[in-house]
Amino acid sequence: MSVQTGPLAGRMTRRAAQVRAGKAEVFDLKPDQFLQISDMLGKQVAIMTLFNAEDHSEVLSTAHTRAINHSLLLLKEHGLYSNKRNKMMTVIDDTVGRHDILFPLDDSRAYQDDYGVGDHRNSFDELANALQKHEIEPDQIPIDVVNWFMHVALKPRGELEVREPLSQRNSNVVLKAHMPLLVAIVPSPNDQSPMNGFTPTDILIRIYM
Repeated sequence: MSVQTGPLAGRMTRRAAQVRAGKAEVFDLKPDQFLQISDMLGKQVAIMTLFNAEDHSEVLSTAHTRAINHSLLLLKEHGLYSNKRNKMMTVIDDTVGRHDILFPLDDSRAYQDDYGVGDHRNSFDELANALQKHEIEPDQIPIDVVNWFMHVALKPRGELEVREPLSQRNSNVVLKAHMPLLVAIVPSPNDQSPMNGFTPTDILIRIYM
């Protein structure tokens, strides 16, 4: 058991997993459990979507999350909301303070259109593979995702500019679950832009009781 301070003080680790760059994994959380997402080496985006574990038709909605929080940013104490406007998680702690809830889930078409690269490993395909064992079909996966540690700047005329993440070694966010959840996470495989500093690396996941 690792020694923790802050909101995790006194809590025991139920599960820990190092998620390889570009490889998705799915974690189950019960209400009131905590999820910690750590950037092991720094400058790595962790892409996350959520499903109600008891009703897979209820999924993360970043559109409702922006509207209910009245914010384009996802900050400490903000909630993450579903397509049914229910609170799924709350951001309890955050050592970075800069994440993205504007960009959609990347797929093979995105790499072809944006970078002219065909058959690139992509987050959608990896999530689809990981969610199969939970009987979730590809067309059930929302394109709305949270891109933890992704640094997106809003320029004066409204253009979006992707920059290198501000996260450093062991930067992390901590989230509290409010319903039974399936949490699907993939460290972004993007090596074509500053999104991951051009070098995708691993993410560490810990679940606390």
